[in-house]
Amino acid sequence: MNIFAALFANLIQRRLLANVLTIALLAIGTLSLWSLPMAEKPAIDAGEVSVSTSYPGASAEEVESNVTSKLEKELLSVSGISKFSSVSESGSSRIAITIDSNITKLEPVYQDIRDAVNRVTDLPPQVIEKPLVRVHKSSNLDFMVVGIGSQLSSKQISYKQLREQAKQLELKLRRISGVGEVNLIDLREREFWIELEPAQLSRYQLNATDIASAIADHNLLATAGNININNEQIELVAESRLDTVAKLEELPLKQQPLIRLKDVATVRYDYERQQSLSVINGERSIGFDLRAAEKADVVSTSQAVRALLTREQQRLGSDYQLAVGFDIAEEIQTRFDIVKINGVTGLILVLLVLALVLHHRIAPWVALSIPFCLLGTIAVLAAIGQILDSYTMAALILIIGIIVDDSVVVSEKISANLSEGMDITQAVIQGVQQVAPAILVSICTTIIAFLPMLWLPGSTGKLLYVLPLTISIALAFSLLDATVVVPSHLRRALNKIDSLPTKAWLTNFGEYLRPLLQFAINRPKSVIGSVLAVSILLVAMLGQRLPLVFFPDDGAYLVAISATMPANLELDQSWQLAQQIDEMLANTEEVSGWYGEVTEASGSWEVSLTPAGLRKLSANDLVQQWQQQGEAYGLDLEFDVDNGGPPGERPIDIRVIGGSDSDRQALAQDILAKLQSINGVVAPRISDAEPVAQLSADIRPDWLVQHGVSLNQVTDLLRIAIEGEHVSRLFLDGEEVRYRLVLDDNDRTPSELAQLTLPNNQGQLVKLGQLIHWQQSERKEVFEHYNGLRTLRVSSHIDANITDPIAVEAELLQAFASHEYSAEIISSSQASETINSLKSLGLALLIAITAMAMVMMVLFDKVSVALLALLVLPAAAASALLILWLHGKPLSFFACVGIIGMTGVVVNNALVMLYHYRQMQFNANPTQWPELLLEGAISRVRPMLVTSLTTVAGLLPLAYGVGGYDNLMSPIALVIGWGMALSAPVVLMLIPAGYLLLLQRQAHSQPS
Repeated sequence: MNIFAALFANLIQRRLLANVLTIALLAIGTLSLWSLPMAEKPAIDAGEVSVSTSYPGASAEEVESNVTSKLEKELLSVSGISKFSSVSESGSSRIAITIDSNITKLEPVYQDIRDAVNRVTDLPPQVIEKPLVRVHKSSNLDFMVVGIGSQLSSKQISYKQLREQAKQLELKLRRISGVGEVNLIDLREREFWIELEPAQLSRYQLNATDIASAIADHNLLATAGNININNEQIELVAESRLDTVAKLEELPLKQQPLIRLKDVATVRYDYERQQSLSVINGERSIGFDLRAAEKADVVSTSQAVRALLTREQQRLGSDYQLAVGFDIAEEIQTRFDIVKINGVTGLILVLLVLALVLHHRIAPWVALSIPFCLLGTIAVLAAIGQILDSYTMAALILIIGIIVDDSVVVSEKISANLSEGMDITQAVIQGVQQVAPAILVSICTTIIAFLPMLWLPGSTGKLLYVLPLTISIALAFSLLDATVVVPSHLRRALNKIDSLPTKAWLTNFGEYLRPLLQFAINRPKSVIGSVLAVSILLVAMLGQRLPLVFFPDDGAYLVAISATMPANLELDQSWQLAQQIDEMLANTEEVSGWYGEVTEASGSWEVSLTPAGLRKLSANDLVQQWQQQGEAYGLDLEFDVDNGGPPGERPIDIRVIGGSDSDRQALAQDILAKLQSINGVVAPRISDAEPVAQLSADIRPDWLVQHGVSLNQVTDLLRIAIEGEHVSRLFLDGEEVRYRLVLDDNDRTPSELAQLTLPNNQGQLVKLGQLIHWQQSERKEVFEHYNGLRTLRVSSHIDANITDPIAVEAELLQAFASHEYSAEIISSSQASETINSLKSLGLALLIAITAMAMVMMVLFDKVSVALLALLVLPAAAASALLILWLHGKPLSFFACVGIIGMTGVVVNNALVMLYHYRQMQFNANPTQWPELLLEGAISRVRPMLVTSLTTVAGLLPLAYGVGGYDNLMSPIALVIGWGMALSAPVVLMLIPAGYLLLLQRQAHSQPS
């Protein structure tokens, strides 16, 4: 111990060391601040994977059977997958996989998923490209959507011209540093269309297979090797390229008589069939979905993209329109501005408090603790490869008022020693030695309070790891600052001062509290019992009254809209309906921009809202308004509000899985009816699209056997006729061009299809009409699976002023606890996430309290004293819930995080007071103990008041959104700030009263 005391004494007396350390840290931190990349969320691996497969021309049922189910069968064998859901629709399959949050090493699971997908080798031949497996990380998600369209003014811009400019823009976007991927929306590839004429094929006794073989055989490029001519090595190439419409038309199919391709088909050089339309802010465009590179600075990357768009707009002129439909950098910048303004405001308030309560020679050096700790933290974060995200910035704000507490405690002790007549060196050294153990333990308890957040489950828990990380680093710098840097500076600043005058109002404030503290000490059991009873009663009452909405949408800025189009519409008809949604968004002043994609069966829009503080309506208000407008348009709209919670989960989200189709549908309808009867439930719906009409080809096995034709031949011919089939490809003009063999548009009728022929096993041509019989029927456009089983999704939003997800789901599950259907009910809503998070947060709080108690036992070497420090926690919890109730805030996830963090801060006040009592001498006369305890408590009023004021001043701007409201971090600041302020008087009452009972108990246990 003497070695450590000597070391501290040596460091404190070396002022040059403190100056060099301070200047170096400020300089490194400032440079690191400029170099840290900015992003919306911390760089985490959320354990989410998607598998996408394209199956052109296939129906939803065919996709489900031949692609999705095969992939899911292999995925069921992968260990570590928590759940997966899929959507099978016409032409595509999408599987979303979530890995168990308890898995720490995710890469082996990712590889197992890739291996499982690769094991599926029997996909249909029309699935040309392998399933795309993509790992989703928070640091490289889609961050921006831009588009290029044409202004239809004096000059019509053709799609060819628009596409050419889009291709050039694509190359320039890919070259921007920070852009990882560029995914094109509605940029159609070039194709040679060979549109067959059934009558001509029948006339010349040809079939589609003959045409496909002829094109493939005459379209190749092969290198034969090198030959020597005139002592020069020359490469020998065999080339036959059908690279023009004229060459294709002249392609010979038969010799006697000479039949060419133009005799049986129409050939054109065009683009692939349009499957969807891209919309940017209501205008049709070719879109670019930009994905950030790993740990890229999203804000600077966005600025570079916008600068490129500005230059391109000037180059292209008014005939083209370059637009931004979505830019996450705007939200990042807005959130950073909120954090920055609130942080600066809080810093100013903290400095003002320090100036009011501390001597003018002390206040500047205590205030220097803030930039010292903040910039030091930033320097360490940069060194360990972290990024500057909104969570990290909010964590830095949370500790602005906390990091000066230790410096205040040290400066107060030095001032007290100086006033007692010590010389400055002795006052500084003994002051640090007297409070260093308490400061060390108080920092440990604060870190311990936040530390369990490292083990919270789910993606939200993973995102929160930066809070304990950032706070722990900042508090470590606070310890260094309070024990070395500040004392060293104060030794010089107070060198020629014999005593420090105390602010009169601070002394008077302690005297104002004397009667209250005297009352508590005179009636310790009654006061402790009353405070605990009232606290527990408040916690019980407010816990029932506060709605449990873990992810409120009051600060949400993104809304996803999806629309199911009426059945049997063509793309242009769907587009006409979708324009009503674009007009609705354009007329909503709270909307800053949007982008969308429209297909024949559906439409989807991602809508960016203006900052929460600048709009009149919340995201939930807008959803209800748009829901009514959608009903007026005759559209079934579905909304997802990005409220900071788990993506894709609505407040109420029930999966009806397995069983028969009829049972599943009936159970989903019953659940929907129940939701409609519950007060506070908004827009309940079933995710089941209206069936569409189809013409079914009845192919009987006896007909196939009779004519010697296989089933695959028939289905392949039908696919060629309707959807078309790529029969060859060629690299032309810098891009791949495919050859699509298909029936002419006017010939895609049952009567014309019946004229198509195919060869049987004897080489004879058989007409398709001899093999099939057409029937009218219906089919589903979408099939959803959950863990490999068919499912229906019943979901809704809620009105948080009336009810909460847990109450609604509890009523719902109770109503269907026993039902007669073969289907099963599984919840994947925010309610289940809330319940799981509540359990985890409760466990985290229990771990934090236990760990804090153990640390204090080590400090005081007494269990009773450590438990006394924890006596203030019920009052602190009651204060936090009371603040939320008075402000009309729900008990959200981040409010609970704030309560956990507040436990460490509040226990610090109790801990420092108990350590102060431990250093006091309590004589053998029990009658003097109350007076000694009272004077000890009054002597702690000033430092406790200062630390409370600095904490409240640093946090309240963020809590009330002085510079803008942040729905994630504001509840934390509100709870910690006001919770500490309200619980401080309770600490001043309970600790002296409790310590008196401990002294009396100790006296009774000792022999007289």
